[in-house]
Amino acid sequence: PLSRYPPLINDISFWLPSATYSKNDFYDLARTIGGDLIEEVVLVDEFTHPETKKVSHCYRIIYRHPERTLTQDEVHRIHQAIEESAVQELGVEGRF
Repeated sequence: PLSRYPPLINDISFWLPSATYSKNDFYDLARTIGGDLIEEVVLVDEFTHPETKKVSHCYRIIYRHPERTLTQDEVHRIHQAIEESAVQELGVEGRF
Protein backbone atom coordinates (compact mmCIF):
# COMPACT_ATOMS: atom_id res chain seq x y z
CA PRO A 1 0.00 0.00 0.00
CA LEU A 2 1.07 3.54 -0.71
CA SER A 3 1.70 5.99 2.07
CA ARG A 4 -0.78 8.77 2.82
CA TYR A 5 2.16 11.10 3.47
CA PRO A 6 3.17 13.53 0.71
CA PRO A 7 5.97 12.62 -1.70
CA LEU A 8 9.08 14.71 -2.31
CA ILE A 9 10.19 14.78 -5.92
CA ASN A 10 13.72 15.53 -7.11
CA ASP A 11 15.22 15.26 -10.58
CA ILE A 12 18.74 14.28 -11.51
CA SER A 13 20.35 14.86 -14.93
CA PHE A 14 23.68 13.70 -16.26
CA TRP A 15 25.63 13.03 -19.44
CA LEU A 16 26.07 9.33 -20.16
CA PRO A 17 29.63 7.99 -20.22
CA SER A 18 29.40 5.66 -23.23
CA ALA A 19 27.27 3.12 -25.04
CA THR A 20 27.89 0.63 -22.21
CA TYR A 21 25.65 2.58 -19.80
CA SER A 22 22.43 0.84 -18.77
CA LYS A 23 19.57 2.73 -17.14
CA ASN A 24 18.96 -0.37 -15.00
CA ASP A 25 22.35 0.31 -13.37
CA PHE A 26 21.09 3.73 -12.27
CA TYR A 27 17.79 2.31 -11.01
CA ASP A 28 19.73 -0.25 -8.92
CA LEU A 29 22.14 2.38 -7.59
CA ALA A 30 19.32 4.76 -6.56
CA ARG A 31 17.35 2.01 -4.81
CA THR A 32 20.46 0.69 -3.06
CA ILE A 33 21.18 4.13 -1.59
CA GLY A 34 17.61 5.32 -0.98
CA GLY A 35 16.12 1.99 0.03
CA ASP A 36 12.47 1.98 1.01
CA LEU A 37 12.29 5.79 0.92
CA ILE A 38 12.32 5.69 -2.88
CA GLU A 39 8.87 5.04 -4.21
CA GLU A 40 9.67 5.43 -7.90
CA VAL A 41 12.51 6.22 -10.32
CA VAL A 42 11.44 7.24 -13.82
CA LEU A 43 13.40 8.32 -16.90
CA VAL A 44 11.57 11.55 -17.84
CA ASP A 45 13.84 12.96 -20.56
CA GLU A 46 16.54 11.84 -22.95
CA PHE A 47 18.47 14.47 -24.89
CA THR A 48 21.19 14.18 -27.53
CA HIS A 49 23.31 17.29 -27.99
CA PRO A 50 23.18 18.22 -31.69
CA GLU A 51 26.86 19.14 -31.95
CA THR A 52 28.70 16.87 -29.52
CA LYS A 53 26.28 13.91 -29.86
CA LYS A 54 26.54 13.40 -26.09
CA VAL A 55 23.43 11.85 -24.56
CA SER A 56 21.85 13.14 -21.37
CA HIS A 57 19.25 11.43 -19.17
CA CYS A 58 16.98 13.09 -16.64
CA TYR A 59 15.43 10.87 -13.96
CA ARG A 60 12.65 11.80 -11.58
CA ILE A 61 13.03 10.24 -8.13
CA ILE A 62 9.97 10.16 -5.90
CA TYR A 63 10.73 9.85 -2.20
CA ARG A 64 8.08 8.92 0.35
CA HIS A 65 8.13 7.44 3.84
CA PRO A 66 5.29 5.04 4.71
CA GLU A 67 4.87 6.30 8.28
CA ARG A 68 5.77 10.00 8.39
CA THR A 69 6.41 13.11 6.33
CA LEU A 70 9.97 13.42 5.02
CA THR A 71 11.85 16.71 5.17
CA GLN A 72 13.65 18.19 2.19
CA ASP A 73 16.90 18.08 4.23
CA GLU A 74 16.59 14.30 4.67
CA VAL A 75 15.86 13.77 1.00
CA HIS A 76 18.63 16.17 -0.08
CA ARG A 77 21.26 14.08 1.74
CA ILE A 78 20.05 10.90 0.05
CA HIS A 79 19.78 12.60 -3.33
CA GLN A 80 23.29 14.03 -3.02
CA ALA A 81 24.64 10.55 -2.17
CA ILE A 82 22.94 9.20 -5.32
CA GLU A 83 24.52 11.98 -7.41
CA GLU A 84 28.00 11.30 -6.01
CA SER A 85 27.69 7.54 -6.42
CA ALA A 86 26.43 7.88 -10.00
CA VAL A 87 29.53 9.90 -10.88
CA GLN A 88 31.92 7.52 -9.10
CA GLU A 89 30.35 4.15 -9.90
CA LEU A 90 28.66 4.72 -13.26
CA GLY A 91 31.11 7.25 -14.70
CA VAL A 92 28.44 9.79 -15.62
CA GLU A 93 29.10 13.52 -15.89
CA GLY A 94 26.70 15.34 -13.58
CA ARG A 95 24.49 18.19 -14.70
CA PHE A 96 23.54 19.09 -11.13
